[in-house]
Amino acid sequence: MARFEGLHHAEDLRTVAFLTDRAEEWLRASGAGKTWQIGPMKERTLSGGQHQAGTARMADSPRYGATDPFGRVWGTDRVYVADASLHVTNGGANPELTIMALAWRTAAHIAAGG
Repeated sequence: MARFEGLHHAEDLRTVAFLTDRAEEWLRASGAGKTWQIGPMKERTLSGGQHQAGTARMADSPRYGATDPFGRVWGTDRVYVADASLHVTNGGANPELTIMALAWRTAAHIAAGG
């Protein structure tokens, strides 16, 4: 049975606060004279449209990631990850199409006998 919830984990909120502060430091270090925070980050909450990512990095060996390049969890035969967890980070753009492409790629791999 799957369970979905719409709550933010305390660690997500801590990460938002940490990265928001780091972003301001990076901007100032690169020469920004003025910075400001608007919207959800100012209140240290996640935006409604934000995709969380990370926690299950793909890699060529279990030493460097949680899954193989097709999202199969190392040490298992039939456990796959097919969501934004495979991203290390989102970068600067909405990762929705990449998430969909990775899910499709993983599904095609499984269907082909993965």
